[in-house]
Amino acid sequence: MSDFDTPPEIEQALARISSYRNVRGVMILLREPLGIVKSSGAVFDGEAGRVYAKAVEGIVVTTARAVAECEEGDVLRLMRIRTKRHELIITPDGRFLSVVLQDPDL
Repeated sequence: MSDFDTPPEIEQALARISSYRNVRGVMILLREPLGIVKSSGAVFDGEAGRVYAKAVEGIVVTTARAVAECEEGDVLRLMRIRTKRHELIITPDGRFLSVVLQDPDL
């Protein structure tokens, strides 16, 4: 976790999103330097959270570059990645990335 002071409205949004039964975890990442600002859910605890953070950051950088190459001036806004077991919803912003990991079968 970071020493970043999370505004109350962000805390409320995280609590609301985390309360959905299919959500396994929520994570807010600072992009530069890459770090976890806030997370909830055991799936993002400890080293697992750092692994997800690094993977998500790499996915976003690569995908944003591809989007820009395909359509000049276009910007990546939201990504949904579904695997056999989970679905990641990634929302990149200038300074932050938000990540929601959910079980799509619930």
